[in-house]
Amino acid sequence: MLSSFASIAAEAVHHNELPVPPWVYGLFALLVFAMMLGVLFAFRQAATKIPAPHNTVAHDDHGHDVGDHH
Repeated sequence: MLSSFASIAAEAVHHNELPVPPWVYGLFALLVFAMMLGVLFAFRQAATKIPAPHNTVAHDDHGHDVGDHH
């Protein structure tokens, strides 16, 4: 019984060929990660480029305690 099961299992397993060589999959993954890294670097420091009250300096605010520096 066990030998017949092994022969049936061996017949059921068939080898499928890959459409491209295996190193092409690695190259494709490397290219995808490189493109994602490029997108990440494109948006680097993007939050600090948006003017907001906490990251801008008011140049027209001259109080009484500020000396005449012009």
